[in-house]
Amino acid sequence: MKRFQSKKSASKSSGYFSLAYAQVLQEKVGDFVDFPTQGLDLRDYVEDVRVKESPDPVLYDLYAVSNHYGSLHGGHYTAYGYNAHLKKWYNFNDSSVSHADESDVVTSGAYLLFYRRRDLSSKEG
Repeated sequence: MKRFQSKKSASKSSGYFSLAYAQVLQEKVGDFVDFPTQGLDLRDYVEDVRVKESPDPVLYDLYAVSNHYGSLHGGHYTAYGYNAHLKKWYNFNDSSVSHADESDVVTSGAYLLFYRRRDLSSKEG
């Protein structure tokens, strides 16, 4: 997710100084974004006509989230991961791993979301 934005427009000049100055003008966006953990339907965003005209939905299920807490210049990363065999979510935080509820996964710290396409022929769904 886009978690950084410009405080104001940067200079249009090029070069190292301009790049460094543009980074100073960035700030972290900490807005809460509600995202589905199951059944994200992306049919409307698929270019393949065969997929769009199919009666089957194009569903994706979340299997991992990378979180960032802190500022643009420093912070802390954690992650959530789903074990499909055990059907459980886990929280990864430095050297510790703990069980997590599915409701814990959607946070304002979410930075990267990892989805996999659901196999509609399987019973897991």
